[in-house]
Amino acid sequence: MKQTFHGDENGMCVLEENKNCTDCGECDRCDIDPNKICDNCGKCLDEYNTNEKGFVEIPIDKIDMTGAEPSLEDFYKLMGLDKEDDED
Repeated sequence: MKQTFHGDENGMCVLEENKNCTDCGECDRCDIDPNKICDNCGKCLDEYNTNEKGFVEIPIDKIDMTGAEPSLEDFYKLMGLDKEDDED
């Protein structure tokens, strides 16, 4: 398998389904200014992905579930719910 810098872990293009990554760098380009490399400024979130109610919608490409399955305790820690209340 060819190792690519821009493609996914299988060497496939992240922008076009069923296409091998050619390391063209198109996936690093800014959605607003194609002459600029994306620097995660977030301007595109406001401009392109705001729905009719004014909320930002971010599409999720994948969820990486490699490693151990998270437990309920892990979820509580993540949400800050692992602390016991001092009030009785």
